[in-house]
Amino acid sequence: MEYISSDTNVWIDFSVIGRTELPFRLPYTYIMNSDAIDDELLSPVGLCSELLRCGLVSVDLTIEEFDLAEEFGPRYPQLSIYDRIALAIAKVRKIVLLTGDGALRKAAKCESTLRRRQLQRLP
Repeated sequence: MEYISSDTNVWIDFSVIGRTELPFRLPYTYIMNSDAIDDELLSPVGLCSELLRCGLVSVDLTIEEFDLAEEFGPRYPQLSIYDRIALAIAKVRKIVLLTGDGALRKAAKCESTLRRRQLQRLP
C-alpha cells in the first residue's frame, strides 16, 4: 500500500462537495500529523471523525520531520506550521503530498527540484 501525506485543505474541499469518502476508494493510505488532525479538522463539525472512520491515519512526527518543518519556516513563510509539517512528512518519508493549497504545492515543487539537483551532483 502506498502512503500519501495530506494537508487539511484537501479534506475540507472533499467535504464541501460531499465526497469525503471518495479518495479512500483508491489503493492508498492517507496520513496526517496527529496534531494537525486535532487542531485543524474542526470544521465542518464531524469531519475529523468521518475521515478517521474512512481510514485517515494519524501519525506522529519524527525528530527529523520536526527539524525539517522548522527549517521550512524562513524558506516558506506563507505556509502554516501544519502545511510545513505535511511537506516535511512527505519529503522525509519520500511519499506523495496531497494538497489543494497553491502555496504548499509550490513549496513541494521547489523541494522536489532541490532534491533532483542534489542527486545530480552526486558522483
